[in-house]
Amino acid sequence: MSFLNINFDLLPIKMHYFFFDSANSPIIPFLSTITKQRGYSSTVFGSIFTLLLLLNIVVKPLTGYITDRWKCRRTVFLGSILLNGLLTPTLYFVPGATSSTGEISDAETFSSLQFWWFASVVILRMVLFMVTEVLQETICMKILDGDSVRFGMQRLWGAVGWGIMSIVAGVATDWYSSGKAQKDYLLGYLISATSFFIDFVVTFNLLKVPETDGPTTNILKDVKIVLKKAKVCVFLVWATTGGIFMVYIWYYFIWYLDDLATNYHPERKSMLSSIEGFSVTIQCLIGEVPFFYLSGHLIKRTGHMTAFSISFAIFAFRFLLYSFIRDPLWVLPVELLNGLTFGLSYIAGISYSAKIAPVGSEGTVQGLFSMAFQGFGASLGAILAGYTFSHLGSVMAFRFIGFSALVICVIQIVVNHFMNKNKKLIS
Repeated sequence: MSFLNINFDLLPIKMHYFFFDSANSPIIPFLSTITKQRGYSSTVFGSIFTLLLLLNIVVKPLTGYITDRWKCRRTVFLGSILLNGLLTPTLYFVPGATSSTGEISDAETFSSLQFWWFASVVILRMVLFMVTEVLQETICMKILDGDSVRFGMQRLWGAVGWGIMSIVAGVATDWYSSGKAQKDYLLGYLISATSFFIDFVVTFNLLKVPETDGPTTNILKDVKIVLKKAKVCVFLVWATTGGIFMVYIWYYFIWYLDDLATNYHPERKSMLSSIEGFSVTIQCLIGEVPFFYLSGHLIKRTGHMTAFSISFAIFAFRFLLYSFIRDPLWVLPVELLNGLTFGLSYIAGISYSAKIAPVGSEGTVQGLFSMAFQGFGASLGAILAGYTFSHLGSVMAFRFIGFSALVICVIQIVVNHFMNKNKKLIS
């Protein structure tokens, strides 16, 4: 099978994806419940990530520009991995603003020194994550000469790492928390830090990081030329929309599962972290891995914009299913759809960015996509998700975003059809 026929020249980038995502999966999916355990509301959690994701708007394009302009990809790439490994365990030692499991008021939260300590560590850690993420995609696409088919085959190893370590961290957390009033995530922090350090060693010793080989003096001019194209601006709108949808899954899905267990099935609480970890494992190993392998072929057949249409339709279906589920166990089969939601939209965005980037500004254009998807989109999504979770509850919040995704899907199809019919007018 070609899936098992590994190209050893590409093994270092595969190993990086595996260990980098292994380092993040014990922490990022569980941040919402880590925050909730400290007594902070979903609105406060949304505020943290709104600020964080607004930083994304600056951090990712700036990272791409700086590393293209001064040819320092390797230094910045290695530094972000190492610093994240050093910073991550410190989050465990930041005290909560309350000693009880009850939620404190937002006013008390924002006046608490402990909250700002916690928020600062989370934000700094996630900024380092952003830097590494935009550079790894640029580096991988550069190694592959922009081949979107082979890109998916490398990127899937991140999904493998994320999927494996999610269930390992979830089971370890349930085991270590046995008999305790709250979940204790110590083992998750240790798994994360260890994976970061392994990734640093692998990247430092094995991965050849290509610098830009084209002219860099006109990067901003090249980007302006790209942004003058109507189809590129529309593409960035859909990338922003995809980011809004993904926030509900990235940062609020675990909160939703916790609510299901608390409100409908309290007997699931003792094994909840295992269910949460297993759900992320299904998202990655069964949902994303096969899809990353096949995504390049699919996008070549459908085109990038049609890929977004398919993704939005499946987002709507997935969210509406969440809104009718009451037992946390029933979310597990739904997670099989993750490849068609996140995987398809993300691969389409990365490959299209590489396709339209002028020579020498690849990192900058990749940064624009990341800014739209994980910057503007995720920031708006964090505000919307925080508000709807607070005012509608987690179940109805997913019903709201599900119907919204359905409407946007229809709009996207109509716009895409119009643009295909008027290529000369909008070129």
